[in-house]
Amino acid sequence: MEGIYFYWFVWIGWIYVTFILNKTKTRFITALLLLLLIIFSKHSITLFNVTLNISIILCLFIGYYLISMRKFSSIFYYLSVSFILTSSFVSFRLFQLYDPVWVMFHPTFKLSLLLLLLTLLLIKDQIMRISILFVTIAQGEIIFSLFLNSYVNLYANNQLESLDVVAISVTLTYFWFLFEQFVKLFEKFVKQKAFISAPKR
Repeated sequence: MEGIYFYWFVWIGWIYVTFILNKTKTRFITALLLLLLIIFSKHSITLFNVTLNISIILCLFIGYYLISMRKFSSIFYYLSVSFILTSSFVSFRLFQLYDPVWVMFHPTFKLSLLLLLLTLLLIKDQIMRISILFVTIAQGEIIFSLFLNSYVNLYANNQLESLDVVAISVTLTYFWFLFEQFVKLFEKFVKQKAFISAPKR
């Protein structure tokens, strides 16, 4: 069922943000955006004869906004990365369309893992990882929708699969971020132990 991973992960994220995180302005905005993603996921809008899921458009705006908060040199790099990942997204979608046998089993997970690996390889900042994933998947979906516009009507009905990709890839990046933090704490602990146990001269 398309969209099941999106709804599960976003609801879990909303519960975590709302009831576990400290009460801050960032927490309120994050919880609000998660709710908006859920609310608008069943609605679409037609722009230039292309039907798009509103949550996809919201992801695009969120990603662009977060990227715009960085320095100009960093913005250029992140946009270049988003172009690379968007090309990968569209290529995978076209490959899935023309030769579905190769990606018959769990294509959503395969695409999510592909974007995850590229994101982790090219970006170190966690916020930017999420931003790039938002922008990449939204841009890729828009380009793919433009390509299919003359063949399939109301393609937005199938864009829940792309929201699944958003949810899975962002969730995996968060778990990877937690793993990175654990490794840093462990290294710090080992260094402290080594310093304490080192013989004094």
